[in-house]
Amino acid sequence: MDNPRHDPYLSKESLDNLRFYRYSAVDKSPITKYVLRHWWDHAATYFPTWMAPNLITLSGLSFVLINVACIGLYESDLKTPGPTWLYLSFALGLFLYQTFDNVDGRQARKTGTSSALGHVFDHGIDTLNCPLGGLVQVASLGLGHSVNGAFFILIGCVPMWLSTWEEYYTGTLYLGYINGPTEGILIAVGVHLISALFGPRIWHTTVDLSAFVPLVSHPLTLIECFNVIVLIAVFVVHAPVCFMNVHAACKSKSLSFTSAISQNLSFAIYMGLCWLWITSPYSSLLSSTRGSVPPHGGLIEFTLLVVCTFGRMLPRVIIAHLTHGPFPTLLPSVIFPILGGVFIVSLNQFGW
Repeated sequence: MDNPRHDPYLSKESLDNLRFYRYSAVDKSPITKYVLRHWWDHAATYFPTWMAPNLITLSGLSFVLINVACIGLYESDLKTPGPTWLYLSFALGLFLYQTFDNVDGRQARKTGTSSALGHVFDHGIDTLNCPLGGLVQVASLGLGHSVNGAFFILIGCVPMWLSTWEEYYTGTLYLGYINGPTEGILIAVGVHLISALFGPRIWHTTVDLSAFVPLVSHPLTLIECFNVIVLIAVFVVHAPVCFMNVHAACKSKSLSFTSAISQNLSFAIYMGLCWLWITSPYSSLLSSTRGSVPPHGGLIEFTLLVVCTFGRMLPRVIIAHLTHGPFPTLLPSVIFPILGGVFIVSLNQFGW
């Protein structure tokens, strides 16, 4: 008897398309080519053949989850300096996550278990790490439950979404000469190590760049400089490449580039609602809000909500790519939790 519940991504035709699965990726990073690739090849030799690639992927995420648990125990306000070992564990956990994330593919090829399921699982884990890794970064920078902290929690989702959208059309995961999974993670590891050596307050010191950058008329904190670097990396370096590659793919396949761009609207709505909730003067997510519960703010809890919703949203695009299905629309299970938060804080404007 047929299942009355019908999901177009699980239809027989979609499942049949999995037979054509071929993993395709390009990584032009010199650091990957000349340094990390050799480390990952060596690390892969330590994993027994009975260990499933997906188990390696999940084990990598567990290091980040341990970091998040330590934040809850030792630095729940995301601001008070923690012990030195805490930031060292952040650096080690993220580096091990990167290592395991690259070893799993080698394990799959070694054991002959490469599959579309492994592709979805691997990229799905990467999706979860975007907000979680951002939260760990917030703690390491000592940003607290602030708008700047929320920025770091959400910003990692942008390149992940754009790369997955790009892969949907091109069929290839393209990683440029400077990319998030390599250089981005190494920079984050460096931030954790600096925080371990000097404490998070080092990032709140000011520097005068007016002699080098005439447009900057006043001293900036290191965090403000870091914000600018992240924005340039995402929207000036990464995003244009994604759009150019999708444009070329649409042109070669006689597809509408305008239609392809419009498919980013669902993600824009999702991010916009998240930002409205965070920045609302009636929101209790930030530590500056009077009477917030918990008193230090709720960015940790908000991060877990983003993990659940973004982790539900993006893998559907991956599945659509693997099964040659239509680009997915915004799910109620993704939008309603965020929309509900915006609605509740908006009620305060009317005295409710």
